[in-house]
Amino acid sequence: MNLPGLLFLIVTQFLAGRGILAMFKVKLRPLISFAVSSIIGIVVFSLLPMLIEMFHMPITKSNVIIFICAATLLLNIFVIKRYDFGVFKQMKIKFPPIYELLFIVLFIALAVPSLWRCYYYPPNARDVMSGPEALAEYAVKEHTINNSVWSVNLLESTPNLLKPPFITDLQIIYKLLVHPFGQVWLSIMYICFSVWLYSLVREKLHPFLTGIVMLFFLTIPEVYGYTYIILWDYSNMILFFIGFYYIYQYIVTKEYNLFLFSCLMYGLATFIRLDTLVFIALSAPLLAYHMWKGKEPFLRIGYSVVLMGAIPFIFYYVWVNIFVKNYLPVGIDVGEQLNPQPLSIYFDWLSGMNSQLLFGGDNIALYGYFIYIFLLILVIDIIFFRRFSKEAIFMLFGIAIIYFGMPLLSYLTTWFNITTAKRGFFKMFPMMILYMRSSALFTKLSQLITTFEFHTLQEATIKPKPQPVKHANTIKKKK
Repeated sequence: MNLPGLLFLIVTQFLAGRGILAMFKVKLRPLISFAVSSIIGIVVFSLLPMLIEMFHMPITKSNVIIFICAATLLLNIFVIKRYDFGVFKQMKIKFPPIYELLFIVLFIALAVPSLWRCYYYPPNARDVMSGPEALAEYAVKEHTINNSVWSVNLLESTPNLLKPPFITDLQIIYKLLVHPFGQVWLSIMYICFSVWLYSLVREKLHPFLTGIVMLFFLTIPEVYGYTYIILWDYSNMILFFIGFYYIYQYIVTKEYNLFLFSCLMYGLATFIRLDTLVFIALSAPLLAYHMWKGKEPFLRIGYSVVLMGAIPFIFYYVWVNIFVKNYLPVGIDVGEQLNPQPLSIYFDWLSGMNSQLLFGGDNIALYGYFIYIFLLILVIDIIFFRRFSKEAIFMLFGIAIIYFGMPLLSYLTTWFNITTAKRGFFKMFPMMILYMRSSALFTKLSQLITTFEFHTLQEATIKPKPQPVKHANTIKKKK
């Protein structure tokens, strides 16, 4: 592994993402800022080899470095004054309590096998080997994405070659600068997303409950597997969740810059998986309703909804209608993959996904008991507490969008299958985690634990005042 190359990418990815955060005035604590910035920077860099190709330049190590430096500079040059460097002086490093430290050690132990597999083993997923990995390997050798791989009759693998170049481009960059197998970028995304998600839960729940909730998520078998198997779905889950979370933050704060930031995140999520447009379209009524409820002007509601769809559509259009048509071999048409079918098939797919993935079939092997745990918490909230926070309701709507929206893909495309749905449901799980942090049950438990802990600590630290001792001669005088 080329450690200087890895360090170069870690620094530039962070700076590029940090520039975007500053551009949209998104303020985060230093560690969390590093995590979120790194995620954004990785996805932004996945655009660069495609841009090099569009400029008719060879994809070489020197050109990749030049484009990375140029992108990092452009994303920071106009917003460097917005950086709040004083926040580092205010940082206070606190040693976590023992129970939180034990959870952190456990999370590190879970991460080690994933990191090792990303480093030691080459990519092996069928969809990647028949598409992005082959293109990346020969792009490194032939210095172009339009390489000799396209001359091979790959039959059913053609759709994998036509998927957005997110994985292809990152594999090219990391093969050139870091490691022959690439894919180390996935480990960076995994660690950074885990840190950010942990911090979100930690904001509202006691550290002990935070550890339990995060353990639910990190041990979902299928999701954990894709922390070292490179495919589009895990990264798409992260970017879609960032976009959805900041839509909620905009609704709460009314800061329009957060809405614009979420639109960009939706755009990057669409660049990873084009079918993300379906879920963004289904999210539009949710945005419009909350803006109307917040007494926003109808004109603002209208252009906000259009903007939320238009920015992701630009990413779709650049790949499908510009790059594929003008820079890839003639005769390959993404439009052939669109084949609307009768709507009656929607309910067949919905039933099949329930019986095969979510509540039967291989559901335990795929998702463990995570979905059942979420449903149990939801039922307890409904029966015993009968109250939901604004965030909890918003996350429930997000979960419903993914749940009812997934079968729509069977209507729109020919390549949709049960495996696509299996990984597509990943987008629900971070929303379920955020529901848990706002759950009435977990909020109550967090309060009880905090109260118990505070009183126990108070009793241990506050010593009773000594009572004055009366001398014997004083007592005799009184008599």
